[in-house]
Amino acid sequence: MELGIDVGGTKIQGAYLTGTDEVVLTPRMRTPASYEEFLSTLVELVETVAQQQGEPVMRIGLGLPGTCTRRRSLWVPNLPFLHERELAAELEQRLGAAVVLSNDAQLALLGEAWRGAARGRQQVALVSVGTGVGGALMLGGRLVRGAHGSAGAFGWLTLDRTHLPDPDHGFLELVASGSALAARGQQLDPPLTSYEVIAQARQGQPACLALVKEMGHLLGLALASIASLFDPELIIITGGLCEAFDLFSPWWREDLARYGAPAVRETPIVPALLGDKAAAYGALRAALSGADFL
Repeated sequence: MELGIDVGGTKIQGAYLTGTDEVVLTPRMRTPASYEEFLSTLVELVETVAQQQGEPVMRIGLGLPGTCTRRRSLWVPNLPFLHERELAAELEQRLGAAVVLSNDAQLALLGEAWRGAARGRQQVALVSVGTGVGGALMLGGRLVRGAHGSAGAFGWLTLDRTHLPDPDHGFLELVASGSALAARGQQLDPPLTSYEVIAQARQGQPACLALVKEMGHLLGLALASIASLFDPELIIITGGLCEAFDLFSPWWREDLARYGAPAVRETPIVPALLGDKAAAYGALRAALSGADFL
């Protein structure tokens, strides 16, 4: 059988197909803080699924929140213990299953093209806003991987030249990610989590509403730039921000109409139909497709 695994900055989740072609998602597991614990957690997940289904896992698609080849994890800023690791080979040695790696946002778009909002589309941009900011592109019905596997790294869009560069995080990720919202929330009086900021913004609390509006407009400028560059049929928003799509989307659409090129000002902006499960679906699709998925 085939198994998809989505590795995020804070959680790990698997996905597999039943005999009736239904996708089953495994319970979420905490992302470990060390490489050996990480490998052990993935082995435990694979062995648990194999035992429950009564058949061995033969192919695995693994999504990572960073840059990787199909075989090596190169640069994963939220999980630095994965830098420059022969991850596919080490997992294959422990599991006896074929493993293919990919960026999680690219896999999210693959999942949405398979069973989500991008089904039947040819030109799609996906922006993933969670712990960080990532993204992916589909042009001519094919995912764009890029020369180094990092195409769609929208978190590195710079909207302010006075910003001091960070070697591990781009401008947009620093100011408009879930982590950025959490950090700003801690500066409020009293300090609030990102979830509390969003909940209180819904209720009209002025400081929280101002913070969410600021972040929404920064993302809106980025969406206008992305749409103008690639002229997609639609823009899909995935990651944890899907849960607050209704709160942010009016500002996104306002900025797209105001700052986008004339042809893209009415480009639909939609939440991922698969929500924050899109990357797990895409990882499964990659496992089912083998090396042909990109």
